[in-house]
Amino acid sequence: MSDTNNNNNNIPANTNNTNNNNVSDTFSQKAANDIATPVLPVQEDLQKSTKEMFTKVSDYIKGELSTTVADYNLLIQMNNITTSKYQDMTNITKGLSVYMGDLKLKYEEFQPYFEKINELDKNVTELEKTVQLLDEYTKRLEQKVKNIDKSALLPVKPTQPQPTQPVQQPVQQPVQQPTQPVQQPAQPNTNPETN
Repeated sequence: MSDTNNNNNNIPANTNNTNNNNVSDTFSQKAANDIATPVLPVQEDLQKSTKEMFTKVSDYIKGELSTTVADYNLLIQMNNITTSKYQDMTNITKGLSVYMGDLKLKYEEFQPYFEKINELDKNVTELEKTVQLLDEYTKRLEQKVKNIDKSALLPVKPTQPQPTQPVQQPVQQPVQQPTQPVQQPAQPNTNPETN
């Protein structure tokens, strides 16, 4: 009996495997049928879609090419403007080189005058030093003259000689009045402003 039960238990297991195999076979058949025979759209729809695709692709390519052409046109304009600017700068540089050549010639012409001016400047500097020395000497000399004038104005104390022999009395003679007034000696000017 037990053997019979075991056989019965084995039968449903085999049927389950068979059912699974049948399901997988149906899926694979269905997939193979779909791949082998795809559902094709109608011929008119296919032509319309293809035409629309080509139109849009051509519009896209035209747009890309037009932006590229615009970039190249912009580069051409920039190059033209740059060329004109460099041409102007070249002309200015040529003019400056000619002007510098003229200035160099003029400088060479004036070079002897510059040397004379430098020599004159040295002479003037030496003359200024000489004038300064003369000025200092004049100030010292003026100070010495002022000192001499002051010493000349100081009163001198007379010194009396001491008699070694008896002094004889002079004979008095009558004093005559002079007919002309006696001139007094000139007094030195003590005002420093007039000096």
